[in-house]
Amino acid sequence: MRERGFTLLELLIAMTILGLIAVIAGVSVRLGIRAWERGKTDADNSRKIRYFVERISQQIKSAYPYQIEVDGERVVAFQGRSDSIFFVTSSVKASEGGLKWISYFIRDGKLMIREGILPDKRAMERISKEGHVFDMETSGLKFQYFSSKEKEWKESWDSKTELPVAIKINADKIPSVIISIPSGFKDEKE
Repeated sequence: MRERGFTLLELLIAMTILGLIAVIAGVSVRLGIRAWERGKTDADNSRKIRYFVERISQQIKSAYPYQIEVDGERVVAFQGRSDSIFFVTSSVKASEGGLKWISYFIRDGKLMIREGILPDKRAMERISKEGHVFDMETSGLKFQYFSSKEKEWKESWDSKTELPVAIKINADKIPSVIISIPSGFKDEKE
């Protein structure tokens, strides 16, 4: 009478199938973890971008044509370059009151922010000094400024008497954002 059991061939086939199932399960779990991490990273980046756009939008919409003295001349406190922007805003916390100057600039691939309360006689000296890191991974951030006189976008804003009508923010990770400045519009009768 022959004993019942598994042959060596049957055991090898069963172990091979079990090994394949384990490999497929491991790869699936690893892909799932990577997708989850990528989704979390994308969500964090979207949150940072949304926070930046909302914050700077609020500040720019409240831009104020504050005049300061530079080299003996009264000028509007606004500087716009493709990689930096300096302006005065009335968008401040109730505890701070009044007006505040804000400077956003790129340094070593990082978006930096520097701000101060007005009046500040040394604001122009401080605007691009060391600031706080606002975002570690800023790539391709560019500012553009819309002129109501020329009806075109400019890479820099050099007017000493008025604010631009709008500011466009371009970056690699976000679609272009256009923010209008209500105080940049002039009365047509003037």
